[in-house]
Amino acid sequence: MIEWDVFISHASEDRGAVARPLADILAATGIRVWLDETELRVGDSLREKIDDGLSRSQFGVVILSPSFFGKQWPKAELDGLIAREKVNTKVILPIWHDLNVDLVRSYSPILAGRLAVSTAEGLQHVAKKISQAIRAVGRARPTARPLYAGKLTKSILLSLPIGSVLITNTVKPDLTPLFVEELGTAEAREELWKRLRIAHAGGKVYVFEDMAHMRSHLEARHDWLPDELRK
Repeated sequence: MIEWDVFISHASEDRGAVARPLADILAATGIRVWLDETELRVGDSLREKIDDGLSRSQFGVVILSPSFFGKQWPKAELDGLIAREKVNTKVILPIWHDLNVDLVRSYSPILAGRLAVSTAEGLQHVAKKISQAIRAVGRARPTARPLYAGKLTKSILLSLPIGSVLITNTVKPDLTPLFVEELGTAEAREELWKRLRIAHAGGKVYVFEDMAHMRSHLEARHDWLPDELRK
């Protein structure tokens, strides 16, 4: 049951410089990212949430660094990802941060033998390599969970992936959604924002990867899905 394309495993010391900006770059291209600070809430069971994120992610992006190898929790996440790998099935995408091959070999000879990408080449380059790895094996289909669910703002609308589908929580008298829109250019979204404001439909919205993803969500949760959206 895949919900995220990548799970980012990292030491807290590397969050600000690597994990968070990398997650932002990936999310801006439409890649679904599990990152602890966006998925964990006060009161959550840390182990349960992380185990759930690991099991529901297609790949594990592991940010290897001196801080990573100095902590037990990130290494436990790495062990969980290694356990998921089978023959000819790649799960772990290693990233080296402030490391060279000799340092990696001193920490883990097995990881030193894996092809990795270094943050020394820039986070845009790292994100490109992650995207290429996903495309090379094919993207696993997500569950019906929306890419985004919450209050819509103009900045959020402009940041959503091209081709994704937005559906409003505001409904017509027949209880069908007031707006169902496939998102295109920035100009088209500016016009959509104006129409949403005029219709007072700028509250909570759901955003899906595409129409098929939206239909799977609605069919699983509602009995009023109109015929034109079932096609």
